[in-house]
Amino acid sequence: MMTVDEMRELVAYTEWATAKLLEALRLVPDAARRRRDDSAFGSLHGTFAHIVGAEWVWLERWNGRAPATPAAWVGEASFDGLVQHLDEIQRGRAAYLSALKPTDLAAPIAYRTFAGMEAANPIGDLIKHVVNHGSYHRGQLSMQLRQLGAKAPSTDYIAWLRETGRASAAPRA
Repeated sequence: MMTVDEMRELVAYTEWATAKLLEALRLVPDAARRRRDDSAFGSLHGTFAHIVGAEWVWLERWNGRAPATPAAWVGEASFDGLVQHLDEIQRGRAAYLSALKPTDLAAPIAYRTFAGMEAANPIGDLIKHVVNHGSYHRGQLSMQLRQLGAKAPSTDYIAWLRETGRASAAPRA
């Protein structure tokens, strides 16, 4: 079982990685971000909207609310609107994580999926899911950026460790 501090560290990593991709996305004109492609969400904008919308849904569930559908703003928001929603989500998630205690990690969170299925998972597993989900879709964004001829940043966990000074070098023999 991971510790609360390790969970917070994973979320810090995912927010760093998302910020790196946001820097790259900001360099792409809005028309190119919205250009239709063969990706799962139809465009760079659609993929980014999915990431932000999913993070909202999980935070809502963590806080005991069970939205029955994605938020309307997911499909309607401009790029800047999505960034604003992401900032709000990250502030809410920081507040949630700051109050998290070790005993909370194994406590199940009950929720209903959009398909109506009842589910419950420990918050520790749900935090890991959010981090993994973000990594998966950031990989899609990176591919979409490259297909447009734009540069995609490295969002590897090890890059975060190195950039933030968390990586420790092994002694050389």
